[in-house]
Amino acid sequence: MPKMKFLLYSVFLMIVLTGCVTNDESPNEHEKMNEETEEYTSDTTYNYDGDGGFLWKIDHEETTAYIHGSIHLGHVDYYPLSNEIEEAYASSDIILPEINMFEVDITEEELNEMAIFDDGKTLDEVLSEDVYNHLSDIFKKNGVELESLNKYEPWYIETLLSGFVQEESDLSAEYGVDLYFLQRAIEDNKEIIELETVESQYDMLTGFSLDTQTDRLEIFIETYEEQAEGLNNLGYHWINSNTEEGKEGVKESLSTGFESSDDEFQQEMNDNRNIDMANKIDDLLQSNSGQTYFAIIGAAHTVIEPSVPSILKEKGYDIERIY
Repeated sequence: MPKMKFLLYSVFLMIVLTGCVTNDESPNEHEKMNEETEEYTSDTTYNYDGDGGFLWKIDHEETTAYIHGSIHLGHVDYYPLSNEIEEAYASSDIILPEINMFEVDITEEELNEMAIFDDGKTLDEVLSEDVYNHLSDIFKKNGVELESLNKYEPWYIETLLSGFVQEESDLSAEYGVDLYFLQRAIEDNKEIIELETVESQYDMLTGFSLDTQTDRLEIFIETYEEQAEGLNNLGYHWINSNTEEGKEGVKESLSTGFESSDDEFQQEMNDNRNIDMANKIDDLLQSNSGQTYFAIIGAAHTVIEPSVPSILKEKGYDIERIY
């Protein structure tokens, strides 16, 4: 996947990765710290063949909307998904992703304009020497000299670290659930309507205060060696979220990711976006087109309050939890 498109997955990864490391229950778990390299290693084996996922249904007169709480990074063994989720997609006329990844059109020049400090600051000025050196070691292990990125803001560095974590994990964007359904929607000639825009997601990332960006980056660096295993654990719980243990595992990971951040981060990353997405789904339902919609949004937007389902319930809709 091209770099520009992968960076959009940072919107998801920035929510979950700092929370994943707190999960202390894993299947077949045997973990240890390599004392010589100080790298986190694990012999944990995960079975990614399950029947999980999150699904709600709303009927309004002649119009129906399904809300699927997905995961943006997945595993080949996820597919096909549960019958309920697959049937909800099959019955839909219009697909509602957060954004349509196949229509992302941002150049490297535009990205640099957003990601580079605009006041002459440098990364080594906003991080302590110890933290910067730790970060430099991480980049060196991944074949990159941090000095070449010294002019980039902390949020962008965090997205690059997220990429390293994904490469070390069992999961990949190639098998992400939203991408899975978007590809099928194109093949099936279903209409696609975005709930957000790529511009709004980048505006959010670049709009965080420097303090928020720096605090999150420092937490990420501190827990970096544990992140890939935490991501695997989240992926396992998501595909097994038809069980109570799976549901609680997903919610715990996502909730802790927000709890480790300040109020600004949750307000912008979750609360405001959920309100906007719920309002768009509300507008579509109120239009009463007689069509069936299938919304594909990250699981965090369905389990972290105020969630999209709870906002729509407050608007007066009768919402059925299917999965």
